[in-house]
Amino acid sequence: MWFEELTGFIEQDASQVHQQIAIQGDKLLFKNSGKVVQAGTLSTPSLAELNEQAQLVLHTDAVVTGVLSLEEVVADVQELHANPDNAGALFQVASQFNLLEMVSPDVTPEQGVTRYQNDKTQGPACAIACGAGLIYRNYFVPVGEQLGQTANKQLNMLASLEQALVRYFSQLAATDYANITSPWVMQNGYALPSKQQLILINKVLAGLNPTEYQQLKELVCIGLQYDTQVTIKQASHLVTQAYCSAMPVAYSYHSNDLWQPLASLILEAAYEATFAAAVVNAKRTGNKRLYLTLLGGGAFGNQPQWILNAIKQACTRYKDYALEVKIVSYRYSNPQLAALLSSLT
Repeated sequence: MWFEELTGFIEQDASQVHQQIAIQGDKLLFKNSGKVVQAGTLSTPSLAELNEQAQLVLHTDAVVTGVLSLEEVVADVQELHANPDNAGALFQVASQFNLLEMVSPDVTPEQGVTRYQNDKTQGPACAIACGAGLIYRNYFVPVGEQLGQTANKQLNMLASLEQALVRYFSQLAATDYANITSPWVMQNGYALPSKQQLILINKVLAGLNPTEYQQLKELVCIGLQYDTQVTIKQASHLVTQAYCSAMPVAYSYHSNDLWQPLASLILEAAYEATFAAAVVNAKRTGNKRLYLTLLGGGAFGNQPQWILNAIKQACTRYKDYALEVKIVSYRYSNPQLAALLSSLT
């Protein structure tokens, strides 16, 4: 199993992991072998912060200015991670809003990360590709006063958005919704709204002007793991990973029409934040490559057009940056990408 191969011991629980692994700056020391692997530096910036950083790069670094390129690549994302030509590149990774990979809302961080090996989707594959970073996010990331994530205390990339929506809720006079005090239940990284919560969220979104909508969207955060070491296939170079999530549309009986406004906002925020991060990353590492995934597709049930619209918006916003954007398809070319590619190239 990947965890044992990397660390030299079989994963049991958080106490054991904390005993066997020591933090040394941005690196993990495996005490039983003396092996040191770079986890990198984790930050959780908002879209607003990333857009501001990217604009600063545009005004100060001519190397990153130019024309954005966009193409589809059919590849195994772990092979892409392991390719030394991608040292310094940014990989977008599908995760939950806690920056971990839960196969269902019932899975907790205490159940460990060895099990990721049994999930063949994009997110776990990318997480395992940079195994030290994954171990850090599960067991060593500070969450308040706590070291590591647990069932009752986790990272939440939607925390600021939640607070803003609650403030909007309080401004609506509809007595039918007076008992709604939160936009959703956050369970192990899954944001799970009820039908009534979605109806109220949609009322809020419908009442916003474009500036207010953008300000709300800019509260969404993503996880950025800079300078994280690739730990598979004998590789050892560093990459950057952007951990993003989408709404779990398929985990409810709500209609697509009811989901669409909120799901689209989250997708737009995730892609815009990833593009902004890629600009900042290009200045840091000199690598302009950005590998994208179709966030929220497949098991999460986000409609392809929502995803493609979000990608198109991000491409349009960052068209004057010389990013080399590559949408990764696994095994087969995705015919749904053809219209997007032709409209932007």
